[in-house]
Amino acid sequence: MLEIFTYTDYRRFIKDSCEETRKVKPFFSYRYIAQKTGLKSVGFISWVVLGKRNMSASLTHKIAAILKLGKREADYFELLVNHNQARTTEERQYYLERLLAFRSTRPAIVDRDRDRYYSRWYYSAVRELVALTKIHDESQISKLLLPSISRSEARDALQLLSRLGMVRLNKDKFYERIDPALTSGPDVDPAIIHGFQTATMQLAQSALHRFPKEDRDVSTVTLSCNAKDLARIRERVCQMRAEITQIACASENADQVFQVNTQVFPLTRRIPGGHP
Repeated sequence: MLEIFTYTDYRRFIKDSCEETRKVKPFFSYRYIAQKTGLKSVGFISWVVLGKRNMSASLTHKIAAILKLGKREADYFELLVNHNQARTTEERQYYLERLLAFRSTRPAIVDRDRDRYYSRWYYSAVRELVALTKIHDESQISKLLLPSISRSEARDALQLLSRLGMVRLNKDKFYERIDPALTSGPDVDPAIIHGFQTATMQLAQSALHRFPKEDRDVSTVTLSCNAKDLARIRERVCQMRAEITQIACASENADQVFQVNTQVFPLTRRIPGGHP
C-alpha cells in the first residue's frame, strides 16, 4: 500500500494509487472512480490528475473512501487537496503547517526539523545573522532582522537551528554558525521549498519600497528564446549562484545579511514553429 504521508501532491497520489490498485484489480481506472463517485463526466478524474480541474470537498471525501484510506490518511488527503488548490499564499502556508504537523509524528518518513527550516524565511536569515555578530538571545535578533520578527519567533529559530546542528552556543555563551554554506538538496519536500521561495519573492517585492536604491539591486529583462537556449540560461544562472556563494563565503568582515533571488519564467505559451 502506498504511504500517503510521503506525498505533497494529491494528483500524483491519485495517479500512483490507481496504478497500484490496477495491479490486483484490472478494472480500476479513472473512469471507474468517476462512475463510483457519481460524476456525470467519466473523464473528470483524468482532468483532475492532469491539473485541468480541481476537486470539491464532497468529491475529495468520496475518493478517499474509494481508495480505502483510513481516518488519518483521509484527513491528510483532504489537507493535500486544500493545500494544492489554495489560491493565496496565506492559505497555502496555513495548510502547509497542518501537513507538517501530521507528518511530525512519523520521523521514519520525514525529518520535520529539516522541512521546517525552509518553512519560514527568517530561519536562514537568523543562521546568517549569527555569523555576523555575537548573538546571545532572541531579543537581539528580533531587533536586527528586516522586517522584524517577534522574540518568540527568534527563540523558535535559535532552537530549530540548534537541533539541526547549524548553530551552537559556544563557551562564551554566544551562538555561532557551524557550516558556512547550505543547499536544500534533492530530498527536501518541494512544497516546503515553494513556500520558502514565495516568501522570499514577497520580501523582494516589498524591498522596492522599504529600501533606497543604493541599498538594493533589482533589475529585469524580457526576452525570447528556444528550449535549448533556456537550458543554457538556466546553466549560467546556476553558475552565477555558485560564484555568488563563493564570494560570500570568502567575504571578510561581513556586516549585513542579504537575500539574492533570481527568476526565469515564461510570459507566453510555447509557439509552434517559433521565429523563422
